[in-house]
Amino acid sequence: MKKWMLAICLMFINEICHATDCFDLAGRDYKIDPDLLRAISWKESRYRVNAIGINPVTGYGSGLMQVDSQHFNELARYGIKPEHLTTDPCMNIYTGAYYLAIAFKKWGVSWEAVGAYNAGFRKTERQNQRRLAYASDVYRIYTGIKSSKGIQIPATKKSLPEINSVQNN
Repeated sequence: MKKWMLAICLMFINEICHATDCFDLAGRDYKIDPDLLRAISWKESRYRVNAIGINPVTGYGSGLMQVDSQHFNELARYGIKPEHLTTDPCMNIYTGAYYLAIAFKKWGVSWEAVGAYNAGFRKTERQNQRRLAYASDVYRIYTGIKSSKGIQIPATKKSLPEINSVQNN
């Protein structure tokens, strides 16, 4: 029994280590701070590769980055199937980074764009509140990740470009 438990634990650790490398690679390829991708993944799935989250409006989210089912038709054109998003951590992280990059292109590298990753782009007061709440949660997680690496973000530095300049100095 202990051998089976060990084998299961090692498989889980291997998936997480593999995913960790993918945060760095996707961050590099999409020019997004990998720690921001990690923060979003923690917020979305608590780093659970096979997470499925129900979205009452659009369907459901899949995997580490909770890629929404509303994107499945588009992703199918690139050969990405829904099951890939819950079995291939790198595919999921890259897909999440792709959609975050779209938000950054649309609204600039901003916390509002981070909020749009989860709450969409609709310009209503309700969606603005959802974006703000989501971005605030991600900000807390993100600064916690940075703090664990010994990177202190001054309270006056709240924008993503400002935070990125702190970490690169």
